[in-house]
Amino acid sequence: MRKLIMFVPIWLLLLTAGCTQEKDEMQHGLDGILSEVQKHEKEITDYENQLDSLEKKEQTLFKKTTGLSIEDREALESGVSRLQASLEERSGIMGKEEEEIDAAEETAKQLTTLPPAGTDEGKKAVAKLKSALDTRYELHRTVAANYMELLEKQRKVYGLLVDENVKRAELDEAIGDVNDQQSKLADAVRLFNESTAEVNEALKETQQPGDE
Repeated sequence: MRKLIMFVPIWLLLLTAGCTQEKDEMQHGLDGILSEVQKHEKEITDYENQLDSLEKKEQTLFKKTTGLSIEDREALESGVSRLQASLEERSGIMGKEEEEIDAAEETAKQLTTLPPAGTDEGKKAVAKLKSALDTRYELHRTVAANYMELLEKQRKVYGLLVDENVKRAELDEAIGDVNDQQSKLADAVRLFNESTAEVNEALKETQQPGDE
């Protein structure tokens, strides 16, 4: 349903930047902050994988459940119950993912406390990285808000599946709302992933050897 792109691991950047040179105090501090941020990124990736797995299983179950007739009432209610349980599990995982994003953002704030860089280029690179990260975290909040809105619309559809008085038009409208929200989520994810590319570029600039 969505695929978020995480940024390049700092150890990989250090390898490509020829990090065998002795670093100044600012660079050591920067690397420590980024390493801590990326611990949160790893947790986010793990949550993303969990969400992806649940979404795929839920989609399969949804197709199976909607194929049942009203005469299969017991099986229908069982299927909807499982769908609802999966949805609530996804909601909980998204909450944990938001907590990791908040923690990463708090860690990134330490970039403003780094010792001054030795060059103007270094100062600009750190400022650019901080700005790119701030934008990325804000865009993740948009992704999360759209995802939670999607869950609400899916929750409504699941409830209608076992409503004996629901009209076909009402169910179709609710499903249409889900599809519309999925499109909004896809747009939000696209912007987030574009911002990740900007973070990666800013990261590379912070790892370039400065002029003496």
